[in-house]
Amino acid sequence: MIYAKHIKFVIFVCILITLTFFTGCSKHPISVPSTPKSPQIPEQTTVPKQATVPELINQAGILGEKGAVQDALLIYNHAFDLTQRPGAGHDVVFKTIILDDVERLLSKTDAEEIQKFSGIKNLSIPRYLFDYWAGYKFVQQEDYANAAHLLNAFLETYPDHPKAEQVKALLAGLETITFNKKKIGVILPMSGKYKLYGQKAMKGIEIALTRLSESGIKDLSIVIKDSMSDPAQAAMCVDQLVKDNVFSILGPIFVSTQAAEKAQSLGIPMMALTTQTQFPQYGDYIFSNFITPEMQVQALGSYVFHELGLSRLAVLYPDNKYGNRYMQAFRWMVDQFEGQLIATQVYDGSQTDFAVAIKSLIKNTDLNFQALFIPDSVSRINLILPQLVYHDAQGFTLLGTNLWHREGLLKETRNYNRNAIICDGYFSGSANPETAWFDKVFQALYQERPGFLEAIAYDTAQILFRAANAEDVNSGRQLKEILQGQFIFDGATGRTRFDESGTPHKALFLITIKDNRFMEINR
Repeated sequence: MIYAKHIKFVIFVCILITLTFFTGCSKHPISVPSTPKSPQIPEQTTVPKQATVPELINQAGILGEKGAVQDALLIYNHAFDLTQRPGAGHDVVFKTIILDDVERLLSKTDAEEIQKFSGIKNLSIPRYLFDYWAGYKFVQQEDYANAAHLLNAFLETYPDHPKAEQVKALLAGLETITFNKKKIGVILPMSGKYKLYGQKAMKGIEIALTRLSESGIKDLSIVIKDSMSDPAQAAMCVDQLVKDNVFSILGPIFVSTQAAEKAQSLGIPMMALTTQTQFPQYGDYIFSNFITPEMQVQALGSYVFHELGLSRLAVLYPDNKYGNRYMQAFRWMVDQFEGQLIATQVYDGSQTDFAVAIKSLIKNTDLNFQALFIPDSVSRINLILPQLVYHDAQGFTLLGTNLWHREGLLKETRNYNRNAIICDGYFSGSANPETAWFDKVFQALYQERPGFLEAIAYDTAQILFRAANAEDVNSGRQLKEILQGQFIFDGATGRTRFDESGTPHKALFLITIKDNRFMEINR
């Protein structure tokens, strides 16, 4: 292991030496927009007004040798500006000399001082020089987080620049040096209004480390950062974790656009626990791993159409954000399976009497459907099911979301919940070996049954560690590529894989009710 690390370091140093040799070559400037909020060029700086371009170049060179970097760059900038004015003469020659001199000066300057000057508004010297050299110097200063941020931004802004290949080589070397496959970062709400969710997820992660150790992946560590239930704080946590040299990030639980964009810009794989299907769209290093409405209706549809052979379905749903999202997802799923959606009947979820909606459903369909999907919470399902029976709306299969999977459904609707099929991301007591192991260990350790959040955190930690510890994974780029490829994980929440966009595909649990108990449907 130590020998391999030395070899990587030597290769990386060679890359740096090679890049240093090539960066002396002059490049043609490209147009770069000024930064709107940057400070103006200092008015008090002494810049000879009547001096010729050669005189300015000479004076800037003298100041640079004396260590007056800011003053030297200001005079170089003034000289470069003069070469671009009409009738300057010999502008091409002087531009080349100036750019060569500036590069030599930047190669001897700290990254912070380069950034200080590049923050000035309306500079004439092309900004790509400062962006490149600031990133390069951050590498030399072993500030890999800032280096990766600047160099990735350079490639995004100037993809066709002559230095692009040098930057790519530098980033590849960075990834190899900084990739510590034994340490992941975790961003969870350990305080604030969502701290209970963070505590639940941590219990699953702790058991994952035990499971990984038993399988031979040892000496692992996690670095926990508190998002404080705040998306902006979650983004700050990403910066902190990069400095801790983590190879990937588990979390956050809720969507944080800032955190996703930060991880993407730094090239660090992030796997969030969120139902938001658009989260992976923030970049190819961004993943999600959670149960979604689309997953649930897909699992229900597959069973109803393929296993039960039903074809005519209806939806009874609340007029709120939750109900409308599930109704739309269900409608799309029925179309995909080429089934018939007989009716979609809405009701006011704030009421307790659903007679109007039920009567309308009966009138419009004559109950000519074989399954009825009701996406709502147990508290309202317990009111709706008896009212369906009261209005003689019976003889069809009931379809429910994971919100139905509550003990309250068994207690309150004992005589009305027959012939129900429920979808969930976790089922305690499942015959799945990985689920059974997790359930047993969790109950022994915490004296309580785990839920989906504990189980998905457990699986996500294992996914990241197991994928990273594959023999051919030595960088964040390689990790995200293997996750987007053929990687399949069988865990407590069932089988999981990810597509090229970072979106998870999961084999969810289907549950029915027998003898007033939840029972897993074996498929």
